[in-house]
Amino acid sequence: MRKPKLLAALASALVLALAATACGGGGGGGEQGGGEGGGGETEVKPGLVLDVGGLGDQSFNDSANAGLERAQEEFGVEGETLESGAPTDYVNNITQLAENGFNPVFAVGFLMTDAVNEVAPQFPDTNFAIVDSTVEVDNGAGLVFREQEGSYLAGVVAGLMTQEDTEYTTSDEQVVGFLGGQESPLIEKFEAGYTAGVVAVCPDCEVLVQYAGTTPDAFNDPARGREISTQQIEDGADVIYHASGATGTGLFEAATEEGIFAIGVDADQAKLVPEAPILTSVVKRVDNAVFSAIEQTQNGEFPAGETVEYGLEDGGMSLAPFGRFDGDVPQEVKDEVESSRQGIIDGEIQVPEKVE
Repeated sequence: MRKPKLLAALASALVLALAATACGGGGGGGEQGGGEGGGGETEVKPGLVLDVGGLGDQSFNDSANAGLERAQEEFGVEGETLESGAPTDYVNNITQLAENGFNPVFAVGFLMTDAVNEVAPQFPDTNFAIVDSTVEVDNGAGLVFREQEGSYLAGVVAGLMTQEDTEYTTSDEQVVGFLGGQESPLIEKFEAGYTAGVVAVCPDCEVLVQYAGTTPDAFNDPARGREISTQQIEDGADVIYHASGATGTGLFEAATEEGIFAIGVDADQAKLVPEAPILTSVVKRVDNAVFSAIEQTQNGEFPAGETVEYGLEDGGMSLAPFGRFDGDVPQEVKDEVESSRQGIIDGEIQVPEKVE
């Protein structure tokens, strides 16, 4: 039932992928932009402040940076990416980009909400955007997602596949797991949607839930992710979904060693870590949100003072293909996923944002 150990190969792949955390973005200084907070002509020179975990997290930060790189390629704009080693870097990094004329300035992560509210009023001619939060400034925009929708589909997959006998799952125990990063309302949306999806297709399933911590470091702790995942596997889980940033690499290690299915997040993580048994991923198109905001700035249409929301209906959330495991997934499971997706879009399925 269990897959032979591939831990050495996986560890090597993870080291190579995470080595990118030492790299910064291109670009440099420049003159202060001449934007008008959402209207008029604006010098487009986008800058990103990444959250802890940085480049190479194979998840949230990498996706945001992909949106910037796409804009650089398609629009020929100059960009810059700054990484945050700790929350104390937020204000300084955001200020540095604004002072050097970058526009729009992106804060990638809800933990930077206070920093944007502090810095943005000091630069009224610069547009600011924050991912996964809203701000209280006239020259700021919130880019948020209905994470619970994509997570519901992941729950449907987990709840059905744990009832199947495959190389990675057994119908003997109907137990699945959830690995969260920092305890927060945002990550609770992932948990709530996932749990609702599991219960909808497997009322008797047990969902094991554990978070890596209560501070931002919980998004960058692979060792803790592996520890939690290993414990959930010992308690019977044969499918585990994570919403924990770089901490999720610990899940991939545990899933490979113990021979269970993992479900990734933010990007199609099976493509990033092909050695791991990643069944699918909840894809959160942060890249599209960043790209769109840059494009809107270039067109003089930056959504200043607004909150822009993305979900299943507009492609902001989706479930990645099953890839090399497609043959292990019965057609009935695929049909139920599609039915659930359409049900959410049509409003027939109401997915909770909070754990009930």
